[in-house]
Amino acid sequence: MLTKIIATITEHYDEQKLIDIYQAWVNVVRINFTHSTPAAAKPIIEKVHKLNGTKEINLSILLDTKWPEIRSGVRDEKLIVKKNQKIKIFIDESKVDSVSDLFCDYQDILSDVQVGQEIIIDSWLLIVVVEEICDDHLVVNALSDAEIGSKRHINLPGVILSLPALIDKDKEDILFGIWAWISFVAASFVRTAENVEEIRKFLDDNWWTHIKIISKIESKQAMDNLEWIVKLSDWVMVARWDLGIELPIHQLPTYQKAILDMCFVYGKPVIIATELLKSMVNNPFPTRAEVSDVYNSVIQRADAVMLSDETTIWKYPIKTIEYMKKVVQEAEKVTNNKHKDFQLQATDEFNFLKKAIARHALMLADEIKAKMVVVFSYTWNLARYMSAFKPNQPIISFTTDENVYRSLELNYGILSEKIDQRWKQSTDNQEIAIKILKSKWMIKKWDYIVVIWERIYNDVHQQQIRIVPVD
Repeated sequence: MLTKIIATITEHYDEQKLIDIYQAWVNVVRINFTHSTPAAAKPIIEKVHKLNGTKEINLSILLDTKWPEIRSGVRDEKLIVKKNQKIKIFIDESKVDSVSDLFCDYQDILSDVQVGQEIIIDSWLLIVVVEEICDDHLVVNALSDAEIGSKRHINLPGVILSLPALIDKDKEDILFGIWAWISFVAASFVRTAENVEEIRKFLDDNWWTHIKIISKIESKQAMDNLEWIVKLSDWVMVARWDLGIELPIHQLPTYQKAILDMCFVYGKPVIIATELLKSMVNNPFPTRAEVSDVYNSVIQRADAVMLSDETTIWKYPIKTIEYMKKVVQEAEKVTNNKHKDFQLQATDEFNFLKKAIARHALMLADEIKAKMVVVFSYTWNLARYMSAFKPNQPIISFTTDENVYRSLELNYGILSEKIDQRWKQSTDNQEIAIKILKSKWMIKKWDYIVVIWERIYNDVHQQQIRIVPVD
């Protein structure tokens, strides 16, 4: 299977559950720090590392940041709203003196919104329209009946928000993630290229440049700046929950395709997230629509698909992963990747050389019907480029670097393998590769593999491509 699966886990996972989801075909585990803390996440991360060390599993870790959410205030009882009712929304909670008033914790809402602007409360449960902007509150008109509880989400579709890329909690969580040897940071509500640069600088300032940044696309502002966000990110996630709130929900498939197409243009891997198999939180079977959703995500060339509530609520997690795997495999049967060229942000000759080698190795593998392609590389770039060209067969990436090994676990088509010794001769590579592949992936005599060998000799990067028959 070439497409990767991400499963969200919680501190309630024990070692056996981690082994179970890995054996069901999960490649990366996600910890959602909207609902977690370093103290809560530490034990489960230690379990992952322990089992990785004993080779019982091979899972990379993704830390998903909280971001500064906009919420209403605490209420003793629900706010009962009737259609066309006028409501006041205050930014100072002490001034809320009526049961029909709301508090909003976003202090710049008065300056950021305009009269006629729609505000969405509690994920479409209540839509209000701004009618008046006062010194300390908004007057809004309700478009429907609703009951609103405490600390509900507030969305401001189309508004350019005056918020940082990282809040203090995000920084604390990422610093913990650096200590805990995570491989990916999923940055919530990335809106501009500057947001990506801010996160990159934070990682650089803390001497941890190996962590890959996944920019979550969740707003109209992000869609408006999509090309530059994609260029500067390592990964992109189609975060469909808030994207389907911030933008008209009937247009969500169009935006998903636009994100996938843009990522494909720039050779950036992309994750499809949110409610892929949501019904399996409570049911042992997916709906027909969910199966079609997963299938079409693979057909549209997603690199990975993600499970959220489906695997955090321990009811049918293994069945969910197994159904995800079955649907992905069915879609991959009819996928014939043509290794279409993509643009490369880095324009230096060295990276273009690697890109050319990657593409032609895949074309060669297709022509000779190679069982797989084997890559020996000290960095992740060569294997990453091969993944971006969307291989039709597995790419086995051998590396001596732990960070490269872990960061490749999420790339389409890549099966990463860490070896202890450094190689000096290409024949050594072949012997190492064939021995491991025979034991793990059951290649047989007279299968062909394409081997790419990269080494650094006297500060010069050297690459070779070979066709190797298995004897």
